[in-house]
Amino acid sequence: MLSSIRNNRKALSIVLWLVIIAFVATIFVVWGVGEKSNTLSYVAKVNNKIITYEEFQNRYKLADDEIRRYGGAIQIDNLSKRILESLVNEKLMLIEAEKLDIPATDLELVSYIRTIPSFQVNGEFNIDQYEMVLRNNGLNPEQYEKAVKDEIKMRKMTNLIYQTQSIATDKEIENEYNYRKSNITVDYAAVPLNTFEKNVTADPDNADLKKYYDLTKEIYRVPAEIKVKYISFDKNKFLNNYKVTDEQAKSYYETNIKLYEKKDSADVSLIYITADNSDNKSMEAAKSKIDEAYSQLQAGKSFAETADNYTDKKIITAEGGHIGIVEKGSLEKDIEDAVFSTAVNTYSKPVKISNGYIIAYINSVMPAKKYTFEEKKDEIKETIKTASASELFNKYLLNEFQKIADNGSITAMQKVNSDYNADIKELDFIAENAIFPVTAVAINPETKAGLYKLSKGELSQIVLDGSMAYIFEIVDKKLSYIPEMDKIKEQLVIDYRVDKIIKEGIKALESDLAGSGFEKTASKYNMAVKTVSFVRDNAELETIFNNDAALIEQIIKTKSSNFLQKPFLLDNNFYIFKVAKITLPEKSGLESEKENISNYISSIKGNAAVEGFAKKALEKADVKFNQDFLKSMNIVMP
Repeated sequence: MLSSIRNNRKALSIVLWLVIIAFVATIFVVWGVGEKSNTLSYVAKVNNKIITYEEFQNRYKLADDEIRRYGGAIQIDNLSKRILESLVNEKLMLIEAEKLDIPATDLELVSYIRTIPSFQVNGEFNIDQYEMVLRNNGLNPEQYEKAVKDEIKMRKMTNLIYQTQSIATDKEIENEYNYRKSNITVDYAAVPLNTFEKNVTADPDNADLKKYYDLTKEIYRVPAEIKVKYISFDKNKFLNNYKVTDEQAKSYYETNIKLYEKKDSADVSLIYITADNSDNKSMEAAKSKIDEAYSQLQAGKSFAETADNYTDKKIITAEGGHIGIVEKGSLEKDIEDAVFSTAVNTYSKPVKISNGYIIAYINSVMPAKKYTFEEKKDEIKETIKTASASELFNKYLLNEFQKIADNGSITAMQKVNSDYNADIKELDFIAENAIFPVTAVAINPETKAGLYKLSKGELSQIVLDGSMAYIFEIVDKKLSYIPEMDKIKEQLVIDYRVDKIIKEGIKALESDLAGSGFEKTASKYNMAVKTVSFVRDNAELETIFNNDAALIEQIIKTKSSNFLQKPFLLDNNFYIFKVAKITLPEKSGLESEKENISNYISSIKGNAAVEGFAKKALEKADVKFNQDFLKSMNIVMP
């Protein structure tokens, strides 16, 4: 299995990369977690699960940001399609998790939500911030928390498949080590391209040249060019200058008065041992462990150390079992009863809960309190500004866009408002196949393609990029065209002859290799045979073979004493190759590589298992795609 996966490593790495994007993508804020409406109300339906247009947009932006962060080192074909497929797979995993009754507990929910920066104030989770941010995004806690629990279930289902199928055997590890560390000795020889020039006419027939032109003229296409002017808007600069008034803050306070009526709360740490309540053996084992932990506490061991030794780290990741401040009504009743009936700086007795046992330690308690407006005024202003930053900035952008549109163009706006001049830049003609100047403006491929579809004098929509926003004006435009044959005849003759010479050379060398083998072919063309050796997992041969990935892959896959059936053209030479010898590595090096190789194999097998499971689940599922969406994104689904 590993060899077949390895041979498709490039395709697999793309899939795995998208999976990583999916699972590290914090669920907040996924537009459309609630049933928000949109002109495209859904992208796809997987049984009873809906993938919203907003979910797709959010995931696409995450992927696009990640690609750009790597500076183009990652190239993904059909990105939109791959993202849609990954979202469908997530829904399938959730459906399977629900079939198996895989739980997502309230404590897992709380632990997850507390880690999200958008819900924190000064690095700590804040219930007011949480409820306000959800409300500003058209969500209520019930909707959002259900979505988070769905995410937890889906991850658990994925991890279950991954962990049960990703064990690397000793034999697999040894085979992979031998494969990676084998030393390959390669014989190679070169023959100049012009060796085959004598068989190609120097002055091709005009009819032949016309046929060649008709077949290849697209490669001579002169790309469209645009000259753009753009205005930039800095979100951070805007927010620094934006002031929330006392009246706005007072109105917010009165509208959200319940946020400032604090319930009884406590700062809590837990020893948490999970179990399956439907499995007597599981519960007995958990009971035995919680009693053991309780005995150690009774004997004087610190709660933090005991929690670190016993608590399920998948549920509570913080040291000492610390889960932070909880309010009455936010936890499972049995946990809450234990928390609010235990004195400060003491711990509770073991308590049975829905999925195991806990012991609670109370670090501090905070009684209920109603805050006045004056006590919270500054915090409210900052909260409004922080949580509504996008909304405020978007309103500002729409207003500015309308001003520019009303005046007809950015150029016209400059004439009536000199304040704009500092934020307006102009770029000279840029070809469609060129990259926008790095120092000018960040622009993704989708936005760039949209600009070339605009007409001279037309404005783009608002383009968002992180904390920046842009509006473009097409100052001038040159359309793409294919030059007439006579205009490029000189270059056409050169390309025609090179194409013919290459074909002649490949045909002759393939025939010679097939009939005579490597050594005799090299001798026939008076090639000097050279030798190079390298280890498989360090095959960077740029000094010899221009780091040609396809060539290196062919060499690595070829068995000892065999030659490559086809020549490779590098620079102005044809190269032929023979794998003279493959030497296995010393066994002594296996131990130091074992952990790394085991992790690699586990990753390959686990992700292949997840992908295979999703594929089988897809065959049984009822999946409906929104055809309008597919058409708008140029996605073709089978």
